[in-house]
Amino acid sequence: MLRTSISLLRWAGYCTLTAVLLAACAPGLPAAPAPTPAPVATVPPPSPTPIRLDATLRLEEAGVALGYPDGWATRVLSSTATLAPSATTLAGVAPGDELLVTVDATPLEVLATRFGPGAVENPESFFEVSSSAAQEAGYLLSPTSAISVDGYPGLSAELSATGGAGRLTVLIGPNTAVRVLGQAAPEAWAAGGAELYAAILASVRFFQPVTATPPAGQRAEQPPILTTGPAGFVLRLGGSDGPPRGRFVSARGLATAPDGTLYLAERSQGVWVFAPDGALIGTFGGEELLEAYDVARAPDGDLFVADYGRNAVARFRTDGTFVGRWGGPGNAPEQFGFSSPQRIALGPDSSIYALDTRPGPESGRVVSSVARFDPEGNLRERIELPADLAPADLAVDGAGFVYLADSFSGVVVKLDPRGAEVARFGDPAARESFAGGAIDLDEQGNIYVATYAAGVLKLAPSGLVIARGGGAGAPGKIPAPGAFSLPNGIAVGPGGVVWVSDNSGEYSAVTALRLSTDEAAVATALAQPATGTPGVALPSENLLRQWAGEASASTFYAPDYDPAGVTGPPDVEGCQDSPNAWAAAAPNTVETLEVRFATPVFAVGINVHQSYNPGFISKIDLLDERGEARTVYTATPAPAETCPGVLSVTFAQTLTRIVGARLTVDQRPGATWAEIDAVELLGVP
Repeated sequence: MLRTSISLLRWAGYCTLTAVLLAACAPGLPAAPAPTPAPVATVPPPSPTPIRLDATLRLEEAGVALGYPDGWATRVLSSTATLAPSATTLAGVAPGDELLVTVDATPLEVLATRFGPGAVENPESFFEVSSSAAQEAGYLLSPTSAISVDGYPGLSAELSATGGAGRLTVLIGPNTAVRVLGQAAPEAWAAGGAELYAAILASVRFFQPVTATPPAGQRAEQPPILTTGPAGFVLRLGGSDGPPRGRFVSARGLATAPDGTLYLAERSQGVWVFAPDGALIGTFGGEELLEAYDVARAPDGDLFVADYGRNAVARFRTDGTFVGRWGGPGNAPEQFGFSSPQRIALGPDSSIYALDTRPGPESGRVVSSVARFDPEGNLRERIELPADLAPADLAVDGAGFVYLADSFSGVVVKLDPRGAEVARFGDPAARESFAGGAIDLDEQGNIYVATYAAGVLKLAPSGLVIARGGGAGAPGKIPAPGAFSLPNGIAVGPGGVVWVSDNSGEYSAVTALRLSTDEAAVATALAQPATGTPGVALPSENLLRQWAGEASASTFYAPDYDPAGVTGPPDVEGCQDSPNAWAAAAPNTVETLEVRFATPVFAVGINVHQSYNPGFISKIDLLDERGEARTVYTATPAPAETCPGVLSVTFAQTLTRIVGARLTVDQRPGATWAEIDAVELLGVP
């Protein structure tokens, strides 16, 4: 009953994607049990003891508030809230002995765009839209009764079927249309659930919502950046603080570019663009996108966005210029169901894969499929998905294999390009450990899943977990750094950084972290064959290689061995003592040599050309634009066996732009002059 009832909210096309809502929309959803012939249950007489609603829940961006009993468990994501007396009921899959209440709010402009002006002009139209799935699933609805809450009109009807009872109410507020669904086992509903539902419904109040889109002329502001956290934590963008225009209303799908640039599909301003260090570059799509849910980046830099609000996919250039859109609501092959597309992915030949969910031919069932389009929006094919899946997200490898994250089943499913199931990864004994809201792949074919209970998992192509990171936050609290409440997007970036978007009530953020690798599991995975054809690595962009343009040193051997000898490409032939290189003033000291580069880059490597007595570099620090240093190399100095020598150091791509390097040269073990001819930095502009 819970799964069917909540699915009617999603079928209407407005509910926000949470773990419970995902479970509610599973294909193969059983129809409601055949209703009993008994008349619809009536509301029991009022209890002599008044019901106390001491706690208040506010959906700020929706402009809706309601009361509930103190101590209840709640779950809030964007404009959808679920409430129950206990966490067990909140996470349940069928009506039980406790009341479960779901509240869903939709902006009137979104409602009008999808269903026409009539849907917002009177409660009858909105109720018809909201109740259609319940009726198709076989529930009996009582005749509607007109109500008024906080001075705004609405309609309410009782629901009944074997094993479940409840009530559905719709209200047309000043800015939003609201549905309030209550359900419980028939005995529990009659014994007090209906009365408690009525009290919660009567407490609903409307207020001016938080403005999702900034007024004309205003731009997004830099969200707060948190850089302190546990091992593996890199940074967090957003949260519950910061300037109003620097806060995410609902952070959703993510994508990264080869240079580490991050793209975030977000409810309030379309797509936010960040540098790898979290610095805001800008936003785009605020005018063209009604409600962005996911974003994918093509190799040529074009960006495709799942516009959940318009049931369409939109295309933009790298600079944010709008190109066009395709799709729209409907049952035609090239169109999308009411709640789709929420997720898209890029596949071979720049094909765009979009998840779609719509009512199936059998009453009470929904059908999920993947629609594949070319970059111009022409439909190439539809891939029907297994009937027992309602995937939360998808990813596609270079060979066209599709990977699905299914939160309700707690599995990752791999399909071949024709849609045939190749493999299913998960833990049958602990389904919650693989239940996640987002999935991505890296160039090696490893699978990354942002789960609700186990943080981020990295799976080898064979399905074995080889790395982990982060964890689940405490219910009802702002997650600590590296913890997640309801992860909603994931993207693997360069340098081993994994980005995850997360939401819970007033909290919405994006976190970057590096996973902790299980070396034993990696060894095991290497011995196991991957299931199916491995993915083809995506092409990478060329690195910028540049020689030092400026140099300074703690000392130099005057007058000829000054630091200027390090600038530019190598100019000392073979192994020789040459004034074209830098050398310290004395042969038995610890010295520093600092070099600067013309173009700031996200660095991935550095090459030091040592023209005489190599081997005495004991430390290399990278210097970023902020003046902060990061150590990328340490060693015990000792004479090298070959001369000349090139010290090549590679490392995970930096999150900040590097402008220089500081080399520590410890000559004491050899008591002789070590000379350096040139320093080269490798990175992405």
